[in-house]
Amino acid sequence: MTASEKVAYLKGLAEGLGINGENPEGKLMLAIIEAMGSLASDVEDLEANLADMADSMDELSDDIAYVEDLALGGDEEVEGEGDEECDGDCSCCSGCEDEEGDFEVVCPTCGKVSVITDEDIDFGGIICSGCGEELEFEFDEDDEGDDDDDDD
Repeated sequence: MTASEKVAYLKGLAEGLGINGENPEGKLMLAIIEAMGSLASDVEDLEANLADMADSMDELSDDIAYVEDLALGGDEEVEGEGDEECDGDCSCCSGCEDEEGDFEVVCPTCGKVSVITDEDIDFGGIICSGCGEELEFEFDEDDEGDDDDDDD
């Protein structure tokens, strides 16, 4: 039973007992029941706001995890590794593994080569780990099959 339902029960009980505002005791009891109704309404509003905030916190947590993954390169990167320039022919970092769906991009500012995923493209860009420049991507799905159509 919610607080509002309990207050409604008390109002009905007071009415059934014939409590009215004609005597001081009746006025006091009706005022207490009215105050309890107001408090019950406030509690319900707070509970609704708390549920909304919990949902927002879950969304923010997911967004932060995604940004951390972008900034830190996921769980694969070990601190201290990948500090040197990679020529693409090594096993020093996960960036050299040509996984399907990964793309290499060169930062126009510092020339650092970065490997991006489909998720990075969907997000719209990355921050260059070399210079901090924001690299934005526009990917047209029609471009995907253009190389195969050139045989005509």
